[in-house]
Amino acid sequence: MKLKILIVEDESIIALNIKEILIDFGYEVVGIANNSAKALYLASTKIPDLVLMDITLQDREDGIEVAEKISAMLSVPIVFLTANDKSKTIDRAINIKPYGYILKPFKEIELKTAVEIALKTFTENKKLASTIIEIKSENISLQSKLDIDKQSKMRLINLHNGYIYDNENFTLMLNGKECDLNDKEKKLLKLLIKYLGKVVSVEQIEDFVWDGELVGEGAFRSLMFRIRQKLPKDFIQCYSKIGYKISPQSYDSIGS
Repeated sequence: MKLKILIVEDESIIALNIKEILIDFGYEVVGIANNSAKALYLASTKIPDLVLMDITLQDREDGIEVAEKISAMLSVPIVFLTANDKSKTIDRAINIKPYGYILKPFKEIELKTAVEIALKTFTENKKLASTIIEIKSENISLQSKLDIDKQSKMRLINLHNGYIYDNENFTLMLNGKECDLNDKEKKLLKLLIKYLGKVVSVEQIEDFVWDGELVGEGAFRSLMFRIRQKLPKDFIQCYSKIGYKISPQSYDSIGS
């Protein structure tokens, strides 16, 4: 399939000459425009692969402004054509990042070279942009996996005697099986695991396990006796008149 080129040039003789040259080089010229309105219309309807844009159009219209409008509408390389070699004009043209700049009068080989370089550079830039997007997508996917792995590691906490606490389901496991604990015992463990390695006061335990209700000393002692009977000695460490603590086997979670 031939690549399509739109010519925006207000001098008809020059425009037709460019058209003949491009056709000889194997390109398809999808239109010639001598003003901004026609240039924008042809760009939007013909969707060219490249635009050759004269900087000064009919009635002194600004080709650089037209190029900006086309660039906002289409992702297409633009090559400027001009007899104006003033530095200010060239600087304005460069600011919109064209893919080429040809001074009139030019030779056929200069036009051919400028068009080929512009098309090749544009294609390579698109491939590079696509690669960058793929890399970003892969990085996001990798980061997501790392986050999941991190959450998984934070979820399972390694304790003494081979016990593992599931910090998501709030269950204590041994050899892959859940330990038989009642609701209050589970709440007690949940609190002690939350403050793993730190002493939790009796008042904190009573408030959390019994949801702020008044608790008799007998109820509290019964709870601690029952759960300590189910677990190894010193699994829950008692600090007289201070509180209770569970120490981790190590401060690293499983898998780290």
